Amino acid sequence: MPPTYLIIGASSGLGAAAAAHLAPRAQVYAASRRPSAHGTWIEADVSIDAGIDACAAALGDAPLDGLLYMGGVWEERAFTDAYDFHNRPRAETRNVIAVNLTAPILLAQALAPNLARARDPRIVLIGSTSALDQFAPYEVANTASKFGLRGVALSLHHALRPQKVGVTLINPANIDTPGVQDDIAAGDFAPQVPIPMADIVHTLDYVLGCSRASVPQEINLLQRDPG
Repeated sequence: MPPTYLIIGASSGLGAAAAAHLAPRAQVYAASRRPSAHGTWIEADVSIDAGIDACAAALGDAPLDGLLYMGGVWEERAFTDAYDFHNRPRAETRNVIAVNLTAPILLAQALAPNLARARDPRIVLIGSTSALDQFAPYEVANTASKFGLRGVALSLHHALRPQKVGVTLINPANIDTPGVQDDIAAGDFAPQVPIPMADIVHTLDYVLGCSRASVPQEINLLQRDPG
């Protein structure tokens, strides 16, 4: 029987790439606000309880081999000279924390019974190099959420140990997405070489391919040419 994965944020970017990569050899549930081109789409906004419940309802009692949290948001004009912490609206800050930090906790809690039914259950969280001490940037809400996600990963490792759930956090620098390329072309980002999407997918394959005896705890992916 092929493994079953729930991919959060599967309509675009890294989530879409992961869904496209895994769908030919796995049962993929693709959760996002907009339709996903790969897997069984679950319409869900995981920043609210209804989105968490929609994911749990779609899985029912089925075993879940992997919860792959690929979603993420950040402040408007983040990582550019136009970002200004003093003018960020409160609703934006709350949404960044809800999507990047609160949702992974609530999903892990809601889906723990499904993960416990799998032979080799894993949670993979996508963080950011913004969570590393020497890389923390100005974007306060996003940076706080990514630092918090490191704590989530460490705590879930202990909280879900009785269910033998492996938890891995991947912290990439800028990934080669259309948005990053647009920012480079517009001069908002310095000329640089982003991390190819294939490198992220290969890292995901490594994590999911490890034996039941081991769990990669935290993986940092830096750019050789960050600009």
